[in-house]
Order: sequence, then structure tokens, then C-alpha cells
Amino acid sequence: VMTRIERDAAIEEDMLVDLLQRAQTAQDPHAFDGIYLLYADRVYRYLLARLGDVDSAEEITAQVFLHLIERIAKYRISPVDNVAIFSAWLYRISYNKMVDVMRKNRRSQHAPIEVAQHLPGNQVVSENVIERLESEQLLQTIGRLNDSQRDVILLRFIEGYNIAETAHVMQKSEGAVKALQHRALDNLRKYLKDVP
Repeated sequence: VMTRIERDAAIEEDMLVDLLQRAQTAQDPHAFDGIYLLYADRVYRYLLARLGDVDSAEEITAQVFLHLIERIAKYRISPVDNVAIFSAWLYRISYNKMVDVMRKNRRSQHAPIEVAQHLPGNQVVSENVIERLESEQLLQTIGRLNDSQRDVILLRFIEGYNIAETAHVMQKSEGAVKALQHRALDNLRKYLKDVP
């Protein structure tokens, strides 16, 4: 009997491995539902912050989970660290789907704080954003960073990933992520000084 999974809940290794095994071996729809409940809001927030368009973020999120259903058999369950490894795999799918859409649209916008406060989650996201980034001005300033720097900031400070997890998602070395984070924070400081 599967325990009830709350939307956007903390992800535990044993629970995730159980869901993955059931999704792979039995194509259990309840297992797919559980994975969706754990990850859909995380993927959606990441895409909305990158694209700035609610409709595109919702559409790509749906595409990501359809792709997940089609490809779940290809995921190799690891003896350890499946939360980090599976999360990185899912974020890589999200990133690739997003790039496809961006290539088609050839433009990228960012979510205003008014949109961000309506994101689903188990706590008010606008409070979370303000708490972590300390101001709407800083959130808007993130949009001035290049894609890699923006990804590092989003993964590290919005999603709360550590350096190793961020490196895995971005397919970069930990040293490269640290350097990107350092440059991104320096650029944010510089851009914020320019704001009247």
C-alpha cells in the first residue's frame, strides 16, 4: 500500500526508489502519480523562472512528464543518491524541452513577481522568493545574467540544490559551478549597484 504523497513534498530516497521501481516494472499509474506530485511544481517553477511565460511553462511541464512516462525504463536506479541523480535527469529533460521551445520562439522573458507569487507549492512562493532573494529588484536583475549563471542561481538558491547536485543537473564540474556561481553573484551585485 502506497503512502499518500503530498504535492511538492520533501523527496526521500526510499520513497523515490520504490516509485521508480514500480513505474519501471509494473507501469504502475500510482507510481507515476507519486513522481508527478513530487516533481511537477519543481519543474514548473524552474521553467517559469527561465521562460517567464505561464502557458509555456505549463505546456513544457506536461511534455516533460509525458517524456518521463515514455523513457522511465531507460533510467537506471542507482544503489545510492537516486534523489540527486533522478532529479538531475529530470531537470536535464526539462532543460532540453525548454531549449526546443526557446529555439522555436527565439525570445525569452522572465516572470514578474506578480506571476511568481501564484506558483503552486506547499508554501507561498512569493514569500520564499522574497526571503531568499530579498527583493523583487534582485529577482528581475537575475534576468540580466547569461543562461548558465541564471541556471546556477535558480538551482542553488530557488530550488536549494547543493553544489554537487547543481553540477550534476548542469552537466558541469563542481569547480565550474562554483566559478559560475561566483561570477553570477558578482554580476548581480554590480547590476544592483546600477539600479537607482
